[in-house]
Amino acid sequence: MSHRPICIIGNANLDLVCGPLDDWPERGTETFLPRSDLRIGGSAANTALVLQRLGARGGLVSAAGADAAGRMLAARFQGTLDRVAVIEAPTSVTVGLLHPDAERTFLSTDGHLDLLDLGFFLSQLEDWSVEGALVLVSGAFAMPGLLKDHMELLSVLKEAGAEVAIDPGWPGTDWAEDVREQALEWIALADHVLMNDKEALGLARAGDLDAACAFFDAELAAGRRLVIKCGKNGALALSGGTAVSASARPLTVFDTVGAGDAFNAGYLEAVARGLALVPALKAGVAVAGRVIAEFPRTSLPIALEAGEG
Repeated sequence: MSHRPICIIGNANLDLVCGPLDDWPERGTETFLPRSDLRIGGSAANTALVLQRLGARGGLVSAAGADAAGRMLAARFQGTLDRVAVIEAPTSVTVGLLHPDAERTFLSTDGHLDLLDLGFFLSQLEDWSVEGALVLVSGAFAMPGLLKDHMELLSVLKEAGAEVAIDPGWPGTDWAEDVREQALEWIALADHVLMNDKEALGLARAGDLDAACAFFDAELAAGRRLVIKCGKNGALALSGGTAVSASARPLTVFDTVGAGDAFNAGYLEAVARGLALVPALKAGVAVAGRVIAEFPRTSLPIALEAGEG
């Protein structure tokens, strides 16, 4: 079990993942897909669920809507460190369509996530002592009510003594200049910046990861870490001007939805146990591989082997 508590703040919704789908159906027709999985989703909730499977001392701070989907969501987060409020709104839902070339298409509804703002999260954290804890703020771009005050939330957490990680995800407006400036402010404050390779390239406006790392090296404060998740190519990290990496084992995977969130769980759990950067990267890659190899996803415990962190 991890020695430091881990607080996951952010989005939780209901996911329906199905496929594979070759071509978009003609209007007015019906298409039958061979596989589906109805499950809890949202980047923060995904990470919190994997932390449960790792036996970590963690909890989710989020919300669910006041409907059947929300009751399903809230029921999974009843631990002593979970703070999942039920609010009077429909639960946000995402349909993930999987394609044979490993690409994915997401269709998401507006819902309760639009109502989550700074005041909501601060009220949920009133009895959550984050001093000395690892705190991940995940899915910022999926919560429009928090965007303008995201920096203030990070500042409050830092002032309370938390070690802060962020994984904002992909902005709905692409990396427009104002969005880019906002994200760079978050990066300047965070202790751990977790993003995937496409997000890193877009934010850095770089043509390759070497150029992206050179850009972020100038943005990171001393002692901070940038972690870039590279899918089947593993992960790399930049800290103190030095880049390190961890490779992934080959996998035949049907469903990669939530791979980066599972990586976050493995990485943070390793950091909470006091592991150094490279073993933490290896743990993140190994945990992500275990999770995405499953379909449908399970809640069975995950135990890492020697050399996996």
